[in-house]
Amino acid sequence: MVTALLLLAIQTLSAQPNRFGLPACDAPDQQLAVRTAFTLCHSNSHRVPVWTAYQLTPEMLEAPSAPRQHFRRDPELSSAATEADYKGSGFHRSHLVPARDLASSPDALRESYHLSNAVPQLPELNMSAWRKIENDIRKLAAQSDSLIIVTGTLFDCENIQHIGPNQVAVPCATFKIAIALSGESKSAYAVILPNQPAATRQTVSIREIETRAALDFFSALPDAEEDTLESTTTPLR
Repeated sequence: MVTALLLLAIQTLSAQPNRFGLPACDAPDQQLAVRTAFTLCHSNSHRVPVWTAYQLTPEMLEAPSAPRQHFRRDPELSSAATEADYKGSGFHRSHLVPARDLASSPDALRESYHLSNAVPQLPELNMSAWRKIENDIRKLAAQSDSLIIVTGTLFDCENIQHIGPNQVAVPCATFKIAIALSGESKSAYAVILPNQPAATRQTVSIREIETRAALDFFSALPDAEEDTLESTTTPLR
């Protein structure tokens, strides 16, 4: 019964990230995909996500961790990365929507291992700084009614590296944004992690990410509330 309720909650949440408005995904090289528990905008030229979005609740964190799966090509996207692109590249396949957050739904968990939900990231970051950010987000979710989480890529550096036969682009940095909901209260958090050796997280405002990524987040909020949330700089704890 509990499992059935969790699965129903996951299916209901698949539409929830858009409650405050998501960035556009309408460039000629972009493709929008709605999954069981998250939404993603995929760049067919870079062959990585532009952004992903999902809602995380404390109940979703109660599911036990699931065994790791193998990443695979996304069969629903026209220009998806393949396993061969990462082989011997020196980069990890780094989740944007963490598999751990979707462990309560077999379908959602399987979709999290599509390469459309991964980016090339330095191993030392994927195993340390990025993992710590994911864990801090889960701690925040456990203390809130729910989180709206948007994760994405930045390509505003001078030289963009590519890997594999499909020339998958290596992001200059990844970002993660969370809006924490507790009753009628909303709190905003945003971090950027450069894809460089020994990089550490940078606590920033959502507005800074909007500028660097050329994206507009949470446009469905009232203007005054959107401005307040997006100009705030609050560290994740």
